[in-house]
Amino acid sequence: MNYFLNAVKQALKTNGAIGKYTRISAGVYDIESGTSTDTSQTYSVQMYEKHIKTSQYNYPNLIGKQVSMFYIASDSLAFLPQIKDVIEFASTKFTVDSFSEHMAHGQVVMYKIVAVKS
Repeated sequence: MNYFLNAVKQALKTNGAIGKYTRISAGVYDIESGTSTDTSQTYSVQMYEKHIKTSQYNYPNLIGKQVSMFYIASDSLAFLPQIKDVIEFASTKFTVDSFSEHMAHGQVVMYKIVAVKS
């Protein structure tokens, strides 16, 4: 039992809210139409949103965009987050730009996901 994971889940339960995480899978190519269609699956996840101020030192590629960092407990997702996935939080859609994992006692306990408003 990882007490750090329990602490993350309790903090998210206290301060966070339910959001929708949509995983975008690789597209399927249709030979007849000549187009590629992405498949997606949506999950309801407890998360916390933190607004980020971008600067030339902090996320320089995201200057001028509305950027948020989302904290999600690792056991809330049965997969790794991917770039281009979509997060819907407080009726606003964001596209995942990057993510990082945080470990405690040899186990990933939390994901920090940087996302840009779509």
